[in-house]
Amino acid sequence: MLHTTVVKERDSSGRSTEIQVNEGRVSKTPTPPSSTLGMRYEGWLYFTDLLTRVFLPVGYPHSVSPDYLQYQILNALQAFCNSLAGMLSSRAVLQGFGVGDPTATPTRALLLTVLQDVFSRLTTILSAHFLGSSLYPEAKTYRLLADILNDTSVILDTISPLFASFSLPSLRVGSLCLSAVFRSLCGISAGGSKAAITMHFATPVNGKGDVGDLNAKDASKETVLALFGMLLGAIIVPYITTPWTTYGGLFTLVALHLGINYFGVRGLVLRSLNRQRLTIAWMMYRKSKQYLVPTPSEVADRERIFERPGTIRDVHTNELLGHCTIGSSLSGILRDPIPSELLGLFQQEQYLIWFDQQCLLRQSYAAETPNTCERRIHICLKEGHTPKDHFMAWIHAAEVCRIGFQIRGSAKLDNVAALGVVRDAYNAATSHIADFTTKLESVGWSPGDYALMTGSPNAVVTYVASAATDVQEDKKSQ
Repeated sequence: MLHTTVVKERDSSGRSTEIQVNEGRVSKTPTPPSSTLGMRYEGWLYFTDLLTRVFLPVGYPHSVSPDYLQYQILNALQAFCNSLAGMLSSRAVLQGFGVGDPTATPTRALLLTVLQDVFSRLTTILSAHFLGSSLYPEAKTYRLLADILNDTSVILDTISPLFASFSLPSLRVGSLCLSAVFRSLCGISAGGSKAAITMHFATPVNGKGDVGDLNAKDASKETVLALFGMLLGAIIVPYITTPWTTYGGLFTLVALHLGINYFGVRGLVLRSLNRQRLTIAWMMYRKSKQYLVPTPSEVADRERIFERPGTIRDVHTNELLGHCTIGSSLSGILRDPIPSELLGLFQQEQYLIWFDQQCLLRQSYAAETPNTCERRIHICLKEGHTPKDHFMAWIHAAEVCRIGFQIRGSAKLDNVAALGVVRDAYNAATSHIADFTTKLESVGWSPGDYALMTGSPNAVVTYVASAATDVQEDKKSQ
C-alpha cells in the first residue's frame, strides 16, 4: 500500500508550490505561468515582491496598522518636495556664507556657522525640556508643526541673500540664526512625534509589529527619496536663477509640502487616547441613544490637528463647553473656601475636581450679577495617581462641562450650584465608566493606552482631613 503526502504552500508574493512525498521521494511542482502574459506577470510579480521586501516591513500588511500605506505614500511625496526646496535654500545659504563674493573670508563663514550652531544647540536643550512630554500625546499636532517650522526655516534661508543686497548684513545673520532655531525646533518636534507614529504603525489591529524593522525600512525609503530629489534638483536648479523663478518655485514646493503633510496627518487613525480623542469619544457616547462608542476612524474624522490643549467642545455643534487643566495645584486655584462636601465626594478617588475661581461668584459679593465666563475646570491629583485615574478624572471633567453648560450656559455659578454640577457629573461618570471602557476596547481602541498627562503635575494632594465642631453642643455646655 502506497502512502502519498501532499503539502501546498504559498510564499509572501502569493506564488503556490505543491510538495508530494511518495516512497521517500519528494517532488515539487510550482504553479507555472500558462502563457507569455503569465511569464510577464511572473516577472512583474518578482519585481514587486523585491520592492516589498526591501522597502516594506516584514509581514506587510498584517504587521502594520491599516493606515500605514496611505501615510507612507503621502510622506514620500512630501519628502520629495522638501528635498527640492532644500536644494534652493542650500544654494542661498552658500551665497550667504560668501560663495561668489571676493570680499568674503573663510573665517567669517566659519564664525557664522558657529553662531548658528550655538543657537541650534541651545534651542534643542530648551525645546526638549518644555516640549518633550507633549510629543507623544499630541503626535499629530507636532508632526504637522514640524513641517511648518521646517518650511519656515527653508524660506528664511532662501531669502537671506536679499538682506545682504540691501546692505543689511546684521539682518542676514539674524535670519540665518533664526532659521537654525526653527530647524532645531523642527528636529525635536519631528523626532518625538515620529516615534509615537512609528509605535502606532507597529501595533496592528491583531498581533504586534517590529518597531526596529519598521524604522529601518522607513530609513531606506527616505534615503531613496532624498537621492531622487537631489538628482532631479541637480538637473532643475541650475535653470532656476532669477528671483522670480527661485521664489515662485520655492513657494510652490512649500505649498505642496504643507498640503500633502496636512492630508497625511489627517489620515492617521491613532488608537491611543489623548485628551481631545477621549473627549470626543465620551461626548459621542453620551449623545448616542444606544450609548455607542465611536471607532478610532470616526473620532479621527472629528479630531482637530491644532486645538488648544484641554479644550472641551460639543461634538455636533463644535461649541466651546469649557477648558480643563490636569495636574493643577489646589493651593494655586483656591481663593475662597470650597464646600466641605467636595472632599467627601472624592474621598475614594485619586483626584478631585473644582471650578476656577473666576468662574464662581465671590462669596463677598452675594448680590453680584452673574456674567459670562469661559468654563474652566481644574483636576487636582492625589499622591499615588495612575494613568487610569487620569482617564476617570478627564471623563468626569468633560461631564462637568457638559452638564454645567446645559444648566447655566456660560454664566457664573455659586458654590452650591457648582457642587451640584460636580456631584451630578460624578454620578453620571461612575455609572457609565465600566460600560464605556468595555466598549472602547471592543471597537478597536488600545486598552490602557492613555496619554492624558503632559509633564508632571504642579502639585499633588498628600493629606485630606476635615474636622467638624458642634456649635450647639458647645452652647448647651455653657
